[in-house]
Amino acid sequence: MPPELGNLPIEVQEAFFLHRMLGDRWDGTSGYYLGKDYSPLQAYLNVYDILNPQQTLYFLKHIETEHSSMLNEKVKRERDAEKRKLKMKK
Repeated sequence: MPPELGNLPIEVQEAFFLHRMLGDRWDGTSGYYLGKDYSPLQAYLNVYDILNPQQTLYFLKHIETEHSSMLNEKVKRERDAEKRKLKMKK
């Protein structure tokens, strides 16, 4: 059974919190996920008084990497399925 968020170190909890707060960036042409918009990160670190920003950012980047891979794989599967449908109609 996976651990609950409250059982993880505070830096990991903060990383998940920040991951939810940061906006997403998508490629308008291809529809692929580009990652999080880090422009407000410094403000969030200050407002929420993150005590260990280096460690929190380390975990945040790992979370984003996994999240990006998952979303882009989903987009790819959906595109491949759409291509198969189009081929079947011909």
